[in-house]
Amino acid sequence: MFRWQQAEGKRHALDGPFAPRPGETFTALCGAEVTVARHDVPQLGGHWFDPTCSDCAQEWLRRQEEARSNEERCLA
Repeated sequence: MFRWQQAEGKRHALDGPFAPRPGETFTALCGAEVTVARHDVPQLGGHWFDPTCSDCAQEWLRRQEEARSNEERCLA
């Protein structure tokens, strides 16, 4: 499951069932290793003001298209 998480000045995407907690590092879809801070989590009083990582967005779309293509092959 893909999800967005703000970290280190950008909204990055990751593939995983759970959002990382403050202090945890994750590998974003763009390949960057980023660490979540408390101010990156809206539920803890943070805000989503940072821009979306364009490389994560492109990778997210590429993976969605790949998954759709695989589903179509399975139906054929």
